[in-house]
Amino acid sequence: METPDANGSSAEASANDLALQKLTEAVDKNPLDFNSWVSLLALVQSESTTSQETVETTYDQFLTEFPLCFGYWNKYAQYEYSLSNRTKEDGSGTVATLQESKQNARAVYERGVVAVRYSVDMWMKYCEFLIHTLHSPVDETRPLLERAVDACGDDPMAGPLWELYIQLETVNNDMPRLNQVFKRIMYQPLRNLEEFWEKYNQFVLAQQLSALATHEEQKALAGDGDELMDEGLLRVKIVNAVEAVKNKSMEDIYHRQAFEAGIDRTYFHVTPVAEAAMKNWHSYLDFEEFAGNIKRCKTLYERCLISCANYEEIWLRYATWIETVEGFESAEVIFQRAVTVFLKYRASIYLEYAAFLEAHNKLQKAQDVYMKVLSDVAPKLAEAFLHYCSFERRRGDVETAKTWYERGMEAVENEDEVYAYVATSYATFLHKIVGDAALARAVFERAVQKHSESLLLWLNFIHFEMNMKGNNAELVPHVSQIYELALEDGCNLSMDEKNDVWFQYVEFLENYGDSIAQVRDARKKEMVWKLKNSQPRNRTIKVMNFQPAGSSGWDGEYSSNVDLGMKRPRYTAPQTTVTVPTPAAAATVTPAVASTGLPTGAEATTAAAAYYQGYQVYGAQAQAYSQADPAAAASQQVYSQAQYASYYQQQ
Repeated sequence: METPDANGSSAEASANDLALQKLTEAVDKNPLDFNSWVSLLALVQSESTTSQETVETTYDQFLTEFPLCFGYWNKYAQYEYSLSNRTKEDGSGTVATLQESKQNARAVYERGVVAVRYSVDMWMKYCEFLIHTLHSPVDETRPLLERAVDACGDDPMAGPLWELYIQLETVNNDMPRLNQVFKRIMYQPLRNLEEFWEKYNQFVLAQQLSALATHEEQKALAGDGDELMDEGLLRVKIVNAVEAVKNKSMEDIYHRQAFEAGIDRTYFHVTPVAEAAMKNWHSYLDFEEFAGNIKRCKTLYERCLISCANYEEIWLRYATWIETVEGFESAEVIFQRAVTVFLKYRASIYLEYAAFLEAHNKLQKAQDVYMKVLSDVAPKLAEAFLHYCSFERRRGDVETAKTWYERGMEAVENEDEVYAYVATSYATFLHKIVGDAALARAVFERAVQKHSESLLLWLNFIHFEMNMKGNNAELVPHVSQIYELALEDGCNLSMDEKNDVWFQYVEFLENYGDSIAQVRDARKKEMVWKLKNSQPRNRTIKVMNFQPAGSSGWDGEYSSNVDLGMKRPRYTAPQTTVTVPTPAAAATVTPAVASTGLPTGAEATTAAAAYYQGYQVYGAQAQAYSQADPAAAASQQVYSQAQYASYYQQQ
């Protein structure tokens, strides 16, 4: 019979197993779930029954996703060191010998300083472990400190690291070497440089002249023919030379102290960096780039990436800068770090990397990057398909580009607005690059059958036909057919959208039709449709900007000052301003897609949006409006109702 304690232990173990399973499933499902990782690490390390392999695997997986977390590298190393005091389950001895635990802990620290090379905190943890925990001899500790100060000794926060170096040489009683450490410190832009200067002055007073300068240095300071210079004067010259270096470093500190004060954190965390802090980083980088000190600028970029590793803009800026000063190889290393470690789930950085490789004629590498995105990172990302199609187009492989356009349409077939954009880009490619208008028209026809609810798609189709070469006799039938298809009962456009399409259809016939009978017939059909679907009989006119003549209110008349692209009401009927919803996608184009190199894909979308806002103008305004920015026209979404007093009865 089990005792109550045994039952309690069994229940607790079962609860821990369940918690472990849930947390493991959470991080497997989302490897970037930082909080679940932290809970999982705390759980596996707190349980004495958890196997060494499980703990090590958990740490390895976590640090693969978040390699900049110096605190967890330290915890991992401390765990390895503690195994020499942990007894095996069978009681046959410790899990690891003291020598094995030391070696394993140092191996973890070595991985940590490689992953976070520019972190003062990471190097401090490693150095303190060797000095205070292992009590390693100076010939092991000094090389590590040299590596540390070489990596981040010029970090303004590196004061504790240099202090550790001073303590090491003081305990070792090597005064000439300590003197050299002090001199090196004076070159560093440390926040507490003045404190080190005071310590150096005290050091000078307590040391022999031979510890402060070599015989050759003393001769150089004394000058020719003055070898018997007084020792006191030599000391003054030595101190003055060091002070001159310190003063120059202090000037550098003063120039940068405002930027340093704006840095809110010097460690990595998954929480967003404050907007003010991000702006400060950019300003600081601008300053260092302009100053032209490559080593200092590179160090600042690396410091910035510790806290901003999740920000693509910093990686791209770093790669662009280092490409300018060091060339292709150095920039590729930066891109590789971004796509293999820090931003490996973000497709946009891969696309930038592929463009970088293509610009340097590394076409096979660029293709491999595109395939990585399309097969693994983001298999249904429209931008990736369009970028790759443009890549193949630039290589001259039109057939491959056509194949991937088709695959792109299949991949996004369930997303109407995205599908509309891919279809428009494909049709534009066929028309402008391949030179086959019939194939382009077939793509549009297939697309509107697939997603008849997409107003963007219909407008792009209309825009395509409007830009085909030919006279009105050819233009009007083609465009009218598209309008009529969009207005059929089987089309899935909303009532509001069809109401707008009717308005534009009539306007199109007014401006391009050969007979007023066509216009009158279209108006009759519009009215029948409105009555059938219980829509207001008022017709709406779209304007970009419409202001009454009186600035303080309505005075019964309209000003003759009309902005470019506006439409005036045909009759001075009372105006009621309403907002008609339009698809957001009709007025915007994703920047990354717009940069793919497609000659008119983005233009088609913007122009279609402008068309939707009312592309026709009257009289002398026509030429000016055609020169206006279509995007500016698309940004206006104000509609005005007006009576057609002689034609429709006001409801």
